[in-house]
Amino acid sequence: MFKNYLLISLRSLQKHRSYSVINIAGLGLGLATCLLLVTWVVHELRYDTFHEHASRIQRVSLEYSFGGQTSRTAVSPTALLPTLQKNFAEVENGVRIYNPSSWNPFVVKHDDKIFQEEKFFYADSTFFQVFTFPLVMGNTATALTEPNTVVLTRNMAKKYFGEAEALGKTLKINNNTEYLVTGVIDNVPSNSLLQFDFIASFASLPASKEQIWWSANYQTFVLLQPGTNEAALSDKTQTLVKEALANELTNPGDYVKYNFMPLTDIYLRSDMDEATPVGNIQYVYIFGAIAFLVLAIACINYVNLATARAADRAKEVGIRKVIGALRQQLLTQFIGESVIITLIALALSFFLARLALPAFESITGKSFAGALLFSPAFMGGALLVSIIIAMVAGAYPALAITSFKPVSVLKGNFKTSGKGVWLRQGLVVFQFGISIILIIGTLVVIKQLNYLQEKKLGYDKDNTVILPLDQKTASVYTALKSEILRSGAGRAVARATESPTVINGGYSLNLKGSTSDRGMIVTAMSVDDAFIPALGIELVAGRNFVETDAATTKADTTGASYTFVVNESTLHELALPLDKAVGTPVDMNGRKGEIIGVAKDFHFAPLHKKIAPLVLFNEDSQYSFLFVKLNGNPTEALSKLEKICKTTLPHRPFEYTFLDQQYNALYANEQRMKTLSTTFAGITIVIACLGLFGLVAFSAAQKTKEIGIRKVLGATAVSIVFLITRDFSRLVLLAIVMGLPVAYWMMHNWLNDFAYRTEIGVWPVLASALVCLAIAYGTAAFQAIKAALINPADTLRNE
Repeated sequence: MFKNYLLISLRSLQKHRSYSVINIAGLGLGLATCLLLVTWVVHELRYDTFHEHASRIQRVSLEYSFGGQTSRTAVSPTALLPTLQKNFAEVENGVRIYNPSSWNPFVVKHDDKIFQEEKFFYADSTFFQVFTFPLVMGNTATALTEPNTVVLTRNMAKKYFGEAEALGKTLKINNNTEYLVTGVIDNVPSNSLLQFDFIASFASLPASKEQIWWSANYQTFVLLQPGTNEAALSDKTQTLVKEALANELTNPGDYVKYNFMPLTDIYLRSDMDEATPVGNIQYVYIFGAIAFLVLAIACINYVNLATARAADRAKEVGIRKVIGALRQQLLTQFIGESVIITLIALALSFFLARLALPAFESITGKSFAGALLFSPAFMGGALLVSIIIAMVAGAYPALAITSFKPVSVLKGNFKTSGKGVWLRQGLVVFQFGISIILIIGTLVVIKQLNYLQEKKLGYDKDNTVILPLDQKTASVYTALKSEILRSGAGRAVARATESPTVINGGYSLNLKGSTSDRGMIVTAMSVDDAFIPALGIELVAGRNFVETDAATTKADTTGASYTFVVNESTLHELALPLDKAVGTPVDMNGRKGEIIGVAKDFHFAPLHKKIAPLVLFNEDSQYSFLFVKLNGNPTEALSKLEKICKTTLPHRPFEYTFLDQQYNALYANEQRMKTLSTTFAGITIVIACLGLFGLVAFSAAQKTKEIGIRKVLGATAVSIVFLITRDFSRLVLLAIVMGLPVAYWMMHNWLNDFAYRTEIGVWPVLASALVCLAIAYGTAAFQAIKAALINPADTLRNE
């Protein structure tokens, strides 16, 4: 019996090739889209779950309040971990991690190979006891115990040592210190919060020999004992810290506390500025919902196309019933056909997904390598879901077809039946409602990204090259700057601690008054006298730095008279009038001096955040980056700059970034969302149009006799096309009306994540409605025109 059903199903699919191709292609495309999106969602949700003790690892991060302002940061001081291990038995183990190369790339050299590296981490010797990064060479217990030792990833070992064994070899770091390679690990998984190429011993740092509370630059992770109550441990930690810092926290309302956060929550749920790029749980929800909706739309297509063919199969069912076929047997046959179509579509979907995987990895910035997509568990789950889809999507058409009354069918009455019309129309409204939501969402994302690109930042980011600096560079800086300007490669050269795209330095600023001191938390960085004019930052009061300012601070850093340039937001928070700001004495973390200038507010953080108080000061020992404003043709200017740097700075490779590239990188998640939403909106429209094709085909089949009679009576093809598409046009308009409020609500909430944002406006709504109508009407018109051109003689003869 099974063999018989299988043969009948295959013959039916072969007989109706166009129907089979459209159905399988639509379902396969929907399943392929769903597979890729689910692969990404699962990858995001599995961040850091590969660690053996992932459920017991917590990161302890700093929160502090000063002068009524509160700040939360992902880092902590060196004293935190030893204190926790000493006082609390709940802390089984812990590790401190530090990545100074993230803001000033390290120079790593072996023989004639020299590179700049931005993933050179330092960690305590317990690193491999807390995290699960298996060594392929070396001993986890001793790899990071000694100073000046380093563990490499497999890729780095090959990069510096080729096929030779790396263990026991040395690397020169920053041109002055030899590090012994004591281990090699597998490459770090792409779903790891910690993305490193090198892990050096924390004992290599001077900070390893001190335990201080007021310099927070390190990430602290603790491995808790099984069954630990994290809330109780957090309370005890706050009590201990309050006692330890009682002498420093003397102002009412000021506090320092440490928050515990599970390792597996950091990537998607952290609301702090992280050292590495993190994801967003909202995007997981959004693309998970899109995966479900695309799959639902693909299933709707099957229902619409199957019921559209019901009229063609009515006589088949009637004859089978007359000769004794039971309804259960017919249900088995038609659901079996649904299973076969779905399984073929599933095979096609895996082929399409594998074909699109490299492009998908490029868009998402992830590396799946097909491991998850073709894992037994994933494929088994996809097979199970596909069978459920086949049963559910095939159930209604099977029930509808097998419910035909043989007498009515054989008399020819079935074709005029309106059975299921409301369901089919409702499904089309649902399909195009989802399409309109995705189109509007895509247009709003594009509009916001254009706004970010065109937003006046308060500084000039164009044609600005950033080069790392080090101590050797400082000794030749004057000659380097002179040669860059003389050669015409650059029209301005400046130095600073950080890039203006994201300034992270956290300080406390006290305004020294006659009766009281007012203080606040500020962001600050050191710049030289050329920085403000080079980047076109506007001063609204006072003056810029001069060379003698740096000379003064360098002469005596303990009692020096510093100079500060503050932004307008700083004055606002201090309630200090602009006309009284210049000359006001201030103290910033022990740096005593006065305000010499006020800069117009400029954006030094992503536009998700409002402009905060910022202080620029002049301390040349802190400079980490060189900024060169290119002159003339960028290609020619870079060529000149490269020759100068190779001559003047032979100890560093010539590697640079553009300031505008750094700015664009701040919105990588939004760029990916734009690309993904655009792609999947297009796919959804294609699948929805296939479903619409089925509905119009059904409508044309139902009106076959009517079309023939109308043509005999003189109706034109245009009027017949209008007749067939009239009801459908109402459905699409209804879908647009229903989808607009949902799309507006969703995108309004998304835009609320930005402190500076565009308005949704009218044109995305109108454009999406017109696009949806045009595509849908074109699809329907094609089928309607085909029906309108049928010879009425043939139609009436068949009737």
